[in-house]
Amino acid sequence: MAKHTTLKRGQLLKYIGKRWKNLNIISGNSFMKFLGYDGNGFADVWVEYQGRLLFLSIKEVELAV
Repeated sequence: MAKHTTLKRGQLLKYIGKRWKNLNIISGNSFMKFLGYDGNGFADVWVEYQGRLLFLSIKEVELAV
């Protein structure tokens, strides 16, 4: 997703990044809720996925349609 895309709290996102240890994104259920940006660079986001808070790069998510 573009770095300067404006997201609103509660908006649904889809994880498109690479898999990494301790990140169990269920295939077919990679939707998460946007909670907010971290800092003022809009490059990192806080999301909620299955009750867990995750800190991700904006490049690892896209808008859920």
